[in-house]
Amino acid sequence: MKTGWRFSFMSLSRYLALVILVAVASLMAPGFLSLQNVLNLLRSFSFLGFISIGMTFVILSAGIDLSVASILAFSGVVLGLFQHWGIYLGHVDQLSLIYPTPFIFLSVLAIGALLGLVNGLVITKLKIVDFAATLGMMVFARGLAFAISGGRTIFNLDPMALFMGRGMVGNIPFVAILWVAAIVICSVLLRYTVFGKNLYACGENPEAARLSGIDPVFYKIAVYSISGFFAALAGICMAGRLNLGEPRVAQGWELDAIAAVVIGGTSFAGGRGGVVQTILGVVIIGLIRNILSLLGIQPDPQEMIMGGVLLLAVILGSLGTRKGSLAHA
Repeated sequence: MKTGWRFSFMSLSRYLALVILVAVASLMAPGFLSLQNVLNLLRSFSFLGFISIGMTFVILSAGIDLSVASILAFSGVVLGLFQHWGIYLGHVDQLSLIYPTPFIFLSVLAIGALLGLVNGLVITKLKIVDFAATLGMMVFARGLAFAISGGRTIFNLDPMALFMGRGMVGNIPFVAILWVAAIVICSVLLRYTVFGKNLYACGENPEAARLSGIDPVFYKIAVYSISGFFAALAGICMAGRLNLGEPRVAQGWELDAIAAVVIGGTSFAGGRGGVVQTILGVVIIGLIRNILSLLGIQPDPQEMIMGGVLLLAVILGSLGTRKGSLAHA
């Protein structure tokens, strides 16, 4: 009974934190809850939201992915390179499409999934721990983004790319619609398909899953591929929003994504949580960032504060995991 109360309190505390953050932001900016501002916030949350979806899959498998932000940046650079033949001549401002834009999008998504696949293979086949393997990919993907772009920003993407990050459907940002669609699809995948049920089983107890005929290796590889895919999708949308491919973007976002997933209630131990819960975490992280900006706090102190938020989220998540373990004991 006590454990149930603890879980209820932890769930309630998340919503209480959300209410407090909204109240604080509303006091600081009177138009904060206007429809236009809410839609703008939804757009800004979507980019972190995409990589947090992928991170949710990984953490459900009891893994961690530190490479998502670097894959995001790399994907934006690759998008720009595909769209600019002039980059090979050193003229990064010349726009000349040599491939259809939908083909470019699919290629970038495939590259992101491939990098995630490499993560999964290194972890499962070479028996490298998730933290070390994805840390290596984080450095590799970011370094590759700098190498292929020459460290330069690639400007002026084509209109279809811009629509991914800036486009509107009526009064609603297209990227927000895309994020909500991804949430719905992934939620259905986790809740109502064999893949989702097996993933939860592998995350909760890989050995028991293996004995019941489920291959944990397959699911571990799959979730990292999914994470890479969503990081690439975020990279495409971010590049469209900024109208550039930039190897420096999204630095530190992997920590925001981890914090969002854990704050949302997905357990670091695996097997408990979900994509819908992660929405709450993304909104909380986004609101904290927004309030810090309204307060005029500079980027470096912001990172210190966000590090504290992540640490608190991990501690609370660990406490929840321990209580859950005691409840099942």
